[in-house]
Amino acid sequence: MAKVLVLDIETAPMKAAVWGMWQQNINVKMMEEAGYILCYSAKWLGDDEIMYDDGRKTNTPPKEKDEKALLETLIPLLDEADMVVGHNLIKFDMPKIRGRCLVHQLSLPSPYKEIDTCRAARKEFGFESNSLEFLCKIFKVEHRKSSHATFPGYELWDQCIQGNPDAWAEMKDYNTIDIRTTEDVYMAMRPYMTQHPNVGIFDSSTEIKCPKCSSHDLQKRGMAYTNTGEYQRYYCNDCGGWGRGRYTENSVAHRKSLLTNVSS
Repeated sequence: MAKVLVLDIETAPMKAAVWGMWQQNINVKMMEEAGYILCYSAKWLGDDEIMYDDGRKTNTPPKEKDEKALLETLIPLLDEADMVVGHNLIKFDMPKIRGRCLVHQLSLPSPYKEIDTCRAARKEFGFESNSLEFLCKIFKVEHRKSSHATFPGYELWDQCIQGNPDAWAEMKDYNTIDIRTTEDVYMAMRPYMTQHPNVGIFDSSTEIKCPKCSSHDLQKRGMAYTNTGEYQRYYCNDCGGWGRGRYTENSVAHRKSLLTNVSS
């Protein structure tokens, strides 16, 4: 079976010297401190346990030394994963993780498939918003995104950077709730995603299995047609996803008789 890791990171903001509040073009020399990873939460899909680390040895934010310790606990999880799920994972989380591994000269984990619920929502579903907060609301999922009311907005990040233990406790709650929300949103979207990696590859059994969830509980439902072939179509009774066979149902004689369009 495929090992699917649900992941979310929180990062510290970059600090810079600026002369105004709007439309600032920040030069490299104006940057006083680069951003870094504050903490992460992760869980294996379907498991209840959530793994959290902020790398702190004290109540101070995890700069340099502690961020490296944080990454050293995250890399083995990524190394074990066949697929990683996250919201805005491809554009934000994974580039940030790779960049900070480079800064600390840490070896990258073995390759894995990336599943980004934000990108899938934007490309495939046409919602009014692709934010995690909006998606969990319209899907009516069990776990809703936290509002971190004690330290609202940027204050939560600011107080964590200053080492406020109460802020760190709320950051942990905020980060771990995001993991459950992301998992709920992913599970709601998964049957409808047209570009989902084939998890059936990781099931070594010879039975036909669902490409979305690897279930063997499938029904034959009609045929799928391409320009050159006819394929058996399957419906998954577990997740509600669709798949099709890899081998054409056309006879050899039929295949030889088929023509395809060519440009002049």
